[in-house]
Amino acid sequence: MRNQTRIGISSLIFNLDKALKICEDNKSINHIEIGIDNIFDCDILKKYKEKIKNLNLSVGIHLPMELNPCEGIDFIKQKWIEYIILLNKNLNFLDISYYNMHLGYVITNRLKKNKEKYLNNIVNFFEEISLKEKNLPITIENTYTKGGDISNVGSCVEDFTYILDCNDNISFCYDSGHDLICPSNYSLLRNKIKVVHLSDNNGMEDEHLGILNGKLRECDLQEILRLNPEFIVLEMKFEYIESSLQVLKKNYPK
Repeated sequence: MRNQTRIGISSLIFNLDKALKICEDNKSINHIEIGIDNIFDCDILKKYKEKIKNLNLSVGIHLPMELNPCEGIDFIKQKWIEYIILLNKNLNFLDISYYNMHLGYVITNRLKKNKEKYLNNIVNFFEEISLKEKNLPITIENTYTKGGDISNVGSCVEDFTYILDCNDNISFCYDSGHDLICPSNYSLLRNKIKVVHLSDNNGMEDEHLGILNGKLRECDLQEILRLNPEFIVLEMKFEYIESSLQVLKKNYPK
């Protein structure tokens, strides 16, 4: 495992106080990924600037789940692009390591008929961001879909190889919990992996359990750690963090 790998936890704005207390009490944590939904959340986050600095935490930002880069309505797509650029501007008081996002969602029948169209929408989305905001660090995350009228894009490795082949500036965020629900061979993207979200579940629901509290096996964890990411984020309920850190230490590659 690379020496510079940073171990972090995830937090939303509303429970940031508790998350920072966990970071303060456990010196092996040196990264935090914060979910931000609204621009005004930046003003709230600014109040924590000195605390984050004093704890020597690197910071990642998880963009809203509602964000839809495969959007076909240009007016709405432009508004999402404006949102990301404005958010980055309002967070200039922090050195953001990456902005993490999902690939969006489409009416299932339309996705089945012409998936390439929506993947091209995503490629275009990132191209437009790159033109307006050069060197913005973006990671895209695998997710899961269960069918129904709406399906998530990004539940198989082929979606990501298509997009990443078109844009060298984007990295990949591997989510172990999502992969347990919709398995795919994401090890094919090992050279693109910047972030790993670690959690466990029963293979059906995204429960955000601690490591080895669900279907994830120790051999699976060891294989994930061999992916050698820059950041490992324990994306789980706070009650599981301490025990999961101990499991991590036990399974670090020698």
